[in-house]
Amino acid sequence: MAPRTPIENVDRDRLYTDIMYRYQYVSDFVGFNDTDIKALKDAAPLIAPLVPVIADAVYDRLFSFDITKQVFLERGEGFHGHIAKNLAAMTTEDEQIKHRKNFLSKYLVKLVTAEYDAKFVKYLDYVGKIHTNTPEKKSTINVEYVHVNALFGWLHGFLAETLNGLPQLQADPVARGKVLGALSKLLWIQNDFFAMYYVKDGDDLKAKKTGFLSGMSSGNKVVVGSLVATVFAIGLGAGMRYATK
Repeated sequence: MAPRTPIENVDRDRLYTDIMYRYQYVSDFVGFNDTDIKALKDAAPLIAPLVPVIADAVYDRLFSFDITKQVFLERGEGFHGHIAKNLAAMTTEDEQIKHRKNFLSKYLVKLVTAEYDAKFVKYLDYVGKIHTNTPEKKSTINVEYVHVNALFGWLHGFLAETLNGLPQLQADPVARGKVLGALSKLLWIQNDFFAMYYVKDGDDLKAKKTGFLSGMSSGNKVVVGSLVATVFAIGLGAGMRYATK
């Protein structure tokens, strides 16, 4: 008889009221651990030079559909310059788009070089929340989840193909597999930090909380059997001012 798999107890209420607990659960479930973190950090020198290419590709994709392009008719936080008045007048060379690309690039670098602690988990939560219509932000940008999810799917494929084609990783199939596996896991972790602001699951519990950041304590390390964290985020770039902090 095959040995039984140990069952871990999960507190459903905390999944919707404590972002650290939720992060730990999702990370543990997808198996994102020290091995994945090491793979990503080892690959950071290879990924960093690709960041401008990735940022350009993200915005080219977003500009391929009117419904995602029109998001950028809204003024993002931290930008005070000229904004195009209509879709026809807007290009990826506009100052606001360059501004967003700059923040996105810094953000992407941060994601593969940051310390993976409670402060960083709070940052991942912020990235998801800032794209939704919440009273805690200054901009009026609200991105519907169908577009968020679609971009994650596209980004996953783009990054996998791009990294898979790097000569350094092709020369080391084991390292390549670890990097691509880690990338897949972390994309789903970040996706969850978006999804929790769109789905209605747990609304009854969230309503009881004055803030969703309970359980956060600055400087605490994130442990799910081991230290876990990092993410490659969606490239809309709205409100990415935290990336420079």
